[in-house]
Amino acid sequence: MEDGYGPQMIRIDIAVFDGVDEMDALAPLEVLRAAARVGADLDVRLVTREQQDVVVGLNGLRFLSDDVYSPGADVLLVPGGGWSSRNEAGAWGEVQRGDWLPLLTAAQGTTRLMAGVCTGTMLAHAGVVGSRRASTHHAALEDLATTGATVVRERVVDDGNLVTSGGVTSGIDLSLWLVEREFSRDLADRIARGMEYQRERPLDP
Repeated sequence: MEDGYGPQMIRIDIAVFDGVDEMDALAPLEVLRAAARVGADLDVRLVTREQQDVVVGLNGLRFLSDDVYSPGADVLLVPGGGWSSRNEAGAWGEVQRGDWLPLLTAAQGTTRLMAGVCTGTMLAHAGVVGSRRASTHHAALEDLATTGATVVRERVVDDGNLVTSGGVTSGIDLSLWLVEREFSRDLADRIARGMEYQRERPLDP
């Protein structure tokens, strides 16, 4: 888009749940809201599956969500957390319980871009990834492969309407890439400089 940062509001929802890795969810939140503060026409929300007073992260951080998930976001971003330790609270537990999975499956018809940060890419269990190119945390690469995905060991992988990333801090790179994709590289680089962060872009966007 042009330097005016786009003609219409973009809504980005970040799914959160007990046991979510705080950096997976809150690093993208910081990047995206920083972009909004300097003129990008976007609205970023933390959303829970159902009404929940407080979300407790993997490392004990207690925080509030903005709303309950409902279809219609332009971008739905799913963070991870607790996968390699098989925590009941976290991405592993969410997949085992299956409550988020039908919502993620259905979201493919209502959102134009799905994103998975770190083990949030294990939304593959909702049929979102299929055989497409995707990345995740190194400890979950074999699990991702068993779903049929084409595993790519890269920091950020852009496969059209699916963007994934590997590693706890990769949510910064993924969200900066979303800013570049939706608005401009200049804006993404500006946000990265403000964070004093050396960003990594997809090798084959």
